[in-house]
Amino acid sequence: MSQSLVTLGTVISIKPQGENNSSVCFLTQKEGIVYATLYGGRKSKLRSLVSPWNTGTVYFSVTNQSNLLKISDFDVKQYHLTFRESLVKSCAASLAAELAIKTKCAGSNEHCWALINGFLDGLEHCTNDEQSSLGLIRFLWRYLDLLGVQPQSNYCCKCETSSVYLEKGVFYSLIENGFLCSDCAGQKQVFFLNQEAINYLNCLSSLSPGEVRKIPLSKEAYGQLKDCIFYMIENACSCRLTSLQTGIGIL
Repeated sequence: MSQSLVTLGTVISIKPQGENNSSVCFLTQKEGIVYATLYGGRKSKLRSLVSPWNTGTVYFSVTNQSNLLKISDFDVKQYHLTFRESLVKSCAASLAAELAIKTKCAGSNEHCWALINGFLDGLEHCTNDEQSSLGLIRFLWRYLDLLGVQPQSNYCCKCETSSVYLEKGVFYSLIENGFLCSDCAGQKQVFFLNQEAINYLNCLSSLSPGEVRKIPLSKEAYGQLKDCIFYMIENACSCRLTSLQTGIGIL
């Protein structure tokens, strides 16, 4: 006897399995990360639908005897076709998928699903690499919040002075997982954020996504945020992220 499972899902990887079959990894709304078998050769209708970054309603068959999932149907709603034309978008999407796998959807399948698919849909509408790269920074900052390790950005974690008004910028403390004003930083810290960069993080926490997208960011502030947040996300995962290492010259 077999059962069925129906959920929203996004294809994040496909690996060959035998001559005609494939092992497919989905990020799903209900079950989080799911691995299922896609049966059929190249002419299979399902094979053309089950393609990386396609999103829609996926129908699984569950066999009680083996407890393995088989893909029965896939009703695609979003194709994310521009990912095939942009290395930045492809690398950014791969990083988001790797985070979901490594953190087990941050312990919240539905919230992880909403955050990552919102990010993927936003990437689809980016018209240049700069927009895509900045969108990744915003996503990673929000994912840190989902993981419960996002540091407070609106005040010094030691003296609690509001960082909004600190013209000298702030330093990220690895030990405190927080930001220090220049007076409290003491010995030299690894990561420095100027006023523009720290204000951008404050806006991420207080404004709507649409409002934040309209805020310009200089190359200097972007570089500081990238170095700091890339470190934070790997530290939160307690491991090196393959997508970051392979895409470091692209993202």
